Amino acid sequence: MPTRPQRSVKLAAILATFLLGIALRHASAAPFSDLPDNHWAGQAVTTLSEKTLITGYPGHLFYGNRVMTRYETAEFLTHLLTYLEINRPIVPISELENLKSILAEYQDEIESMGLRISNLETAVDRLKTRIDETERVRAKGEFTSRFIHSEITGNPAGGIGLDTTYADAHPNRPYSLFPVKSGSAETTRAILDMTAKLNDQWNAGGRIAAFNSSGEGLNALAMGVTPPFFNNPLEGNVAGNNFKAALDKIFLTRDNETMTGELGTFYPHYSPHYLYAGVPNLTEEGPDFLPNYGGRLEANMRPYLFVTKAYSEIFAGKLAQSSPWQTQIFGANAGAELLGFGLAAHWMTAQNDPANFAGGTSGMIPVPINNGAGWINPTTLGSLVVGPQKEKVWGVDVTYSRSFHEHPVRGHLSYAHSDYKPNTNSSNDVGDELYDLGVEASTNENLTVGGKYLSIGAKYSPFILPFSLPGFVTLPNFPWAQWPFPVDFQGFYTLQNAAEYPQNRQGFKSYIEWTVPKTKINASYRWLTQKVPTQLTGFDNNVDIQSIGFYEPLFVAPGGGGPNIFPRGSTQDWIVSIHHDIRAPLAFEASASGVVATRKTMDAANVNLNGWLGHAGFIYSFWERWKLNLSYHRAQTNGRLLAAPTAAENFQFINNGETVRVDYGLTPQSDAFVQFRNLDHTQIQNTTNFHLIQFMTGLDFTF
Repeated sequence: MPTRPQRSVKLAAILATFLLGIALRHASAAPFSDLPDNHWAGQAVTTLSEKTLITGYPGHLFYGNRVMTRYETAEFLTHLLTYLEINRPIVPISELENLKSILAEYQDEIESMGLRISNLETAVDRLKTRIDETERVRAKGEFTSRFIHSEITGNPAGGIGLDTTYADAHPNRPYSLFPVKSGSAETTRAILDMTAKLNDQWNAGGRIAAFNSSGEGLNALAMGVTPPFFNNPLEGNVAGNNFKAALDKIFLTRDNETMTGELGTFYPHYSPHYLYAGVPNLTEEGPDFLPNYGGRLEANMRPYLFVTKAYSEIFAGKLAQSSPWQTQIFGANAGAELLGFGLAAHWMTAQNDPANFAGGTSGMIPVPINNGAGWINPTTLGSLVVGPQKEKVWGVDVTYSRSFHEHPVRGHLSYAHSDYKPNTNSSNDVGDELYDLGVEASTNENLTVGGKYLSIGAKYSPFILPFSLPGFVTLPNFPWAQWPFPVDFQGFYTLQNAAEYPQNRQGFKSYIEWTVPKTKINASYRWLTQKVPTQLTGFDNNVDIQSIGFYEPLFVAPGGGGPNIFPRGSTQDWIVSIHHDIRAPLAFEASASGVVATRKTMDAANVNLNGWLGHAGFIYSFWERWKLNLSYHRAQTNGRLLAAPTAAENFQFINNGETVRVDYGLTPQSDAFVQFRNLDHTQIQNTTNFHLIQFMTGLDFTF
C-alpha cells in the first residue's frame, strides 16, 4: 500500500490534471526560475501558479523533485476550495464527477488535516448545478465580410477572368477562372447557432443567417462571401443593398449524433458525388456546392459485436434554383461495415417542379449548344428545350479494408445506374451506367498511394439546369473560363460532380500523398478517353449528338457537319502541390496543374489544346499574430479547338499576376486580412489585352 506522503503526491497530481481542463488562458513564461522551459509538466505548473493554487518557495523556486508534505497538500486543497467557490469555472460535468470520486478516495487524509470532505463535495455539487444550467443553452456564431474593388483597363462588357491563388483550389467549379468587372462590392454574412439541452439524451437548436450585398453584382457573386440559401442569387435575391435575416435551419440530435434531424438547409451526409453533388457554387470562397433546402433524417448505430458502423439517411428538398425550373430532390442512403467489409446502397430522384410549367407546358428549360452543334437532352431530335425533367439514380458501394504487415490497404467498387426523362409528359427516356473501381494503400504513416478505373456512360445522369441569375449579373461567355478544368457547358450544370465523374469518359486515375518532416506533397494524374465517340445525326440515333441525353461538352461536332463518326477524343490532367516549412517562421507553397485535350483529325473537327495553371509563394509569420503571403500565379492555354491542324491556333490566352496578402490573427479562430492582386491578361487570337488591379479586405470572426 502506498505511504501517506506518496498518496498525497498522487492526489496533487490528479487534481492538477483536473485543473488543466479548466485552464482559461494560454501558458505564459515559466513562473519559477528552476522550472525548465520545455519540461513536460511545465504547462501544468504554470496554470496552477496563475490561478494561485500553488505559490512555490522563496526566491521563485519550485523544487519540482521534492515530495509534498501533508501541510503542503492541505494548503493546496484549501486554495482549490477557495478557487471553486469564487471563480466557479465552467468544466464538463464528467470532470466534476471525477473530482468527487478523487475526494472520496482520499477522505481520510483530507479529514485528518482538519478539512471536512463534505465542504468540498458541497462546493463541487453547487458548481455542477450551475454548470448544468449554464450549458443547457449554448450559442456560437460567425461574422464574415468581404470588400472588393477592381479596376480593369480595357474592360470588355462582360468582364474578364481571374485565376485563383492556388492552381488546384477549385477544380469542381463551373468556372476555374473567376469573372470580375470594374467596380466595388461589399458582402457580409452573419450566422448564429443556438443549441438547447433538452435532457441527458436529446439536444435541439436552430440557425439564424443574415446577409447583405451591395455594389457590382458580378464581383459580389464571384469574389464575395457565399450567401445563405435565402440570399443566394440563384434564388433571385441579389439586387443592390439586399439585407435579409432568416431562420436557416432547425435541428434535433440524440446521443452524440446517433440520430439527427434537420429542417431547413442541409447537405446529404452519405450521398456519394457520383450520385448527387448539387448546385455548383459560383463564389470563390466555397464550399464547392450549395446546400439544399428541405429536411434530412440520419441514424447511426453504435458498434455492436462485429458491426463497427451502420447508418441510414433519408432526405427531401429543393435545389438553390429559382423558377421556372425549380428542382425537387428525394433520396436515401444506408450502409454497414463489419469484419473489414463495407456495403452501402444509395438512391436519389430529381424532378423539375411541374407547377412551374404552366398548364403542363413542356420545354421551358433551354439546352446549351456548342459551336452550332452538340445538342444534349432534346425532347425530340433537333429540339433545344426540355422539361419538366425527371431522373432516378441508384448506386451500390462495396469496400474492403485490411492491414498487411501493419500497412493498411483499402479497395472499393461502385456501380450506379441512371434513368432519365427529358419530359415527364412524353414516353422518351434513356438509361446509362457508371463504374468506379479503385485501391489505396499506405506503406507507412507518411505515404499513401492509390489508383482507380472510371467508366461513365455518355447518357449517365444527363439532368441539366442553367444558372438562373438576375438579369444584371451575367457570366462572361469566355471559352477559356473553364480551363484547365473543362467541367461543363458554360452557364449550365448537372447534378453529380462533373469534374470528378465526367460523362462519356473512361480511363484511369492515380494519386500520391507524401508527408515527411517539414514537407507535404500531393500529386495526381488522370487519363480519360471518350467512352462513345461523337457521331452525327442519322448514323446511330442511340448515341449520336442529338439523341436523348447524349452529353459531350468538349469533343463536339464542328459546324457544317463532317464524317459519320469522329475519332475518340482524350484528355489528360494532372495536379502537383507542395508545402515546405523552410525554417520557422518561413514556409514555401507551390502548385501546378495542367490538361491536354486531343482529337486528331485533318479537318475542322481537330482538337489539340494544352493548358496549365501554376502558383508559387512564400508565407512569413511574424509578431506572433501576423502573416505575410507573397505569390505569383500564371495560367496559359494554347492550341486548336475545332480547327484543322493546318489552321492558325484559335485558342490562346495568358493570364498571370502577383498577389500580396497580410493576415492578422484576432483570436485562434478569427482573422482579418488585406489583399492586393495585379493581373495581366492576353488573348492572343484576337490581340486583346487587359490589366486588372484588385484590392480586397476581409474579416472572419468566430465566437
